[in-house]
Amino acid sequence: MREQQRALNVLRPALTMLVVALSLVAALSWLAPWHWAFELLSHFHVYLLLGGAALALLALGLRQWPTAGLASLVAAASLSVVWPHIHLPPTDLQPQSGPMVRLIWANLHHRNTDLEALRRLIETEKPDIVVLTELDPVHDAVLRDMAPLLPFQSAPPRANAYGIMLLAKKPPESLKFDLAMGDYAPLMVARLCPVESGCLTLLGLHAWRPGPSWTEARDRQLAHAAAVARRHLEEGERVALVGDLNLTPFSPAFDRLTTQSGLWDTAILPAERPRTSPSIATWWLANTGIGLPIDHALVSSGIGIVSRRVGPDIGSDHLPLILDLKIAL
Repeated sequence: MREQQRALNVLRPALTMLVVALSLVAALSWLAPWHWAFELLSHFHVYLLLGGAALALLALGLRQWPTAGLASLVAAASLSVVWPHIHLPPTDLQPQSGPMVRLIWANLHHRNTDLEALRRLIETEKPDIVVLTELDPVHDAVLRDMAPLLPFQSAPPRANAYGIMLLAKKPPESLKFDLAMGDYAPLMVARLCPVESGCLTLLGLHAWRPGPSWTEARDRQLAHAAAVARRHLEEGERVALVGDLNLTPFSPAFDRLTTQSGLWDTAILPAERPRTSPSIATWWLANTGIGLPIDHALVSSGIGIVSRRVGPDIGSDHLPLILDLKIAL
């Protein structure tokens, strides 16, 4: 009995200190608009939610009511941020007429790609459009083999981790790699008509990471992409943006992007086909079990969502996004 009491005497203050530390991290995450370090914390709201809920239950079991209340507050605050992005949207769309367009986005993580897995992904899914980043010459043989399925292939970027490559069944009506933000950060702008009379402007972007010397440049990069999307929208075009944006939807930078661009996050839009699980993570940090949703697909009105899936492991630290879309004719 004394041993148990001694253990509780150690556990209770340790639990309180842990909850206070978690609360401090959560509080700092709400300062995301003011500093890049706080923005990094905002990406982890899912883990703040899980940690707060687990610690609240433990504190309740130990009858530490104030500690349980503080942990519950952390969990509730993070839930308010993540819920719009992790709950399954309703499947209330009536199937639209017209052919479906399949689009794949993938970050290949250089030489880490499992080449056979990449080959299987493309052969199995038979996409109409593929957008890739973080390419390496080791991918060239697979891409050449995919020419019968995807005969149009833009030049693969060399020595540029942020470069973009477009593959498509039909050649684009126009294709530009916008270098307004510098040679190292191209914004792909492609005018594609993958189905009869159904055209869209597709933007592809691999955004810079937030950090002490990158965040301001990243914000300008996202603002430029938003302005390009908005300009094409105002010209009456249907627009989609896909990419590794190096930020989660829990960041204020993501809210600015969707507001300024006029585009919608496909992760929260209703779709024709039911979704079996929320798209919580597309990137995984080594073997830590920590994953974040930093690969995104945004669309304008006039583009219907048939389905949105996170694809299989292809050896990269990112999972591909697979979208089935219908472009209003």
